[in-house]
Amino acid sequence: MIRDKIVNVPPVTGINPFDELPVDAAIWRTAHDHHHQHRLLHGTIAHRPGVVYGLEVLARQDRTLTVAPGAAVDAEGRLILLREPVSFDMDEKGQFFITLSYKQPFITESAVTVGSGEKYYEFMEGREVRSTKDAPSNEYIELARIYRTNPEKPVRNAANPFDPGSDEINLLHRPLAFPHCYADVAVGELAYVPKTGGDSWKPNRAGLWNLLQEGNGRGFHLEFAGPVNIAADDLSPFPALLYIAGSKGFQPLSAQQVEGLQRFLARGGVLLGDACGGEEFANMFKELAAQLGASLADMAAGHPLLKSHYVFSAAPVGAQDGKGFVIDAEGGVMLSSANYGGAWQGDISKPDAPDARERIRQAVEFGLNIIMHAAKRQRGKYLDTLLR
Repeated sequence: MIRDKIVNVPPVTGINPFDELPVDAAIWRTAHDHHHQHRLLHGTIAHRPGVVYGLEVLARQDRTLTVAPGAAVDAEGRLILLREPVSFDMDEKGQFFITLSYKQPFITESAVTVGSGEKYYEFMEGREVRSTKDAPSNEYIELARIYRTNPEKPVRNAANPFDPGSDEINLLHRPLAFPHCYADVAVGELAYVPKTGGDSWKPNRAGLWNLLQEGNGRGFHLEFAGPVNIAADDLSPFPALLYIAGSKGFQPLSAQQVEGLQRFLARGGVLLGDACGGEEFANMFKELAAQLGASLADMAAGHPLLKSHYVFSAAPVGAQDGKGFVIDAEGGVMLSSANYGGAWQGDISKPDAPDARERIRQAVEFGLNIIMHAAKRQRGKYLDTLLR
């Protein structure tokens, strides 16, 4: 595929400037096209065309579907940005394709008179989002398709995304660019005051940092936000995930901190507690979860968290044996008693065990699942607000 692209690339021509060079429109165009062609070559050969980030297609208000903001790269290597949501009323019967294409319209305000006509000296790199019964003839990115059996029936998000039915949004033919941005979020720490002053409130910071760096090498865009003042009215950057770890008890959070956590969760944030041994920290975290209105329970088979990025049949063991994982997905609160943060930094209770390396790998992958789950929850809250 790459070989074919290289063979079909036209020669790239540049300009060798010198003082006596007469500059006309052709030379000016060649000089600028030199850089433009290299940009397209990079986009074509170094990246696979498809969705880079966002551009979700969602059912909205009965017979309407909406394309959310995002970015894509087409087969010509051109970057396509959608800055505002675009909606379509699906009020006809038949098969429809929802597509995104590059568009380069001239800016009419740049018109100048040339002879008896006008020419434009400015154009805008734009995009065109369409809902059509036939796929466009130009280069395009398919975002979704849907078969409408009756214009009066509501448009629905697919109950099973791998087997969408009629009048459900079909995302199976939606290409992902390479590299694709799976999630672009910040991850912070929830600081606390230990009951015994000698215990650190951040025993797994090295592990958390390691996890974020690993994610940044696997298609995630992750920022370490450090300790977050959760009582602040405006969190900047607003993290998708807050992490708190420990082995001993901690002083109860203030009313302001609890209210801040409630605001954080209401805006789509996720709170992850990670017990590093013993029951004291886990019990204190459960009390905090109850204050937040969360009902922690065992994770059922097939829970979305188990498939948010990597595929698991159940939450994996972490650095400790025989520990569990409980969650309130709706409330955005989860508790691990497996010390995943310890595994993220290689601190395994049995470092010489034959499965020690496998535990670390699974803990990292599950940690990225948690981040992906948090990112989807945060993005979902944003889209709910955007599409109201």
